[in-house]
Amino acid sequence: MTLATIERRTHAERRDEAEQRLLAAAVRLVAEQGLERLTLAGVGEAAGYSRGQPRHYFGGKSGLIVALAGHLVDRFSRALSRTEHHRPGLARLLGAAAFYFDSARSDPQGTRALFVVLGDALSNPLIAEQIAALNARSAGAFEANLRAAIAAGEARADIDAAAQGLLILSGLRGAVGQWLLAPQAIDLIAVRDEFVAGLKRSLER
Repeated sequence: MTLATIERRTHAERRDEAEQRLLAAAVRLVAEQGLERLTLAGVGEAAGYSRGQPRHYFGGKSGLIVALAGHLVDRFSRALSRTEHHRPGLARLLGAAAFYFDSARSDPQGTRALFVVLGDALSNPLIAEQIAALNARSAGAFEANLRAAIAAGEARADIDAAAQGLLILSGLRGAVGQWLLAPQAIDLIAVRDEFVAGLKRSLER
């Protein structure tokens, strides 16, 4: 390995570390104050860098928001994949549903930032396609597991798997969204258990 190769790798590692620190700072700020009040200078300072550092990496606020959306989506997807210990079917579907609640409880800051981005996608064409793809993948995963459950005789054969997948995702986000607004008033564990139990009852043969 040449000195030039080592230097290039070190530079790439430093750049990746800086980007991750800036995105982590952006997550904290978005969770606290939303996207409208987010500034490049504020992200730079919160990450411990200069006020101009985020512009160097992301070009502008729009670029930062796009990168932030991708960062949040990837982080959630990686965490979900680590919980998939069951074969495709009803057990995996119910485990994924429970994960939505557990993930929110273990990382309320990241969850709040993700919900801010989900809401912004309704009026922000820069991230609308990215979030629509996330929605399709999430609902599609529930649909695929439901189809596997039907094929295995675990779930009723008369279920519209595509429609049910979308409804499950919508119910999860609605419940978690309400908890984010009033975390002291809502017992998220109780809601999780009731949601999963009700889902199991409604889907089983």
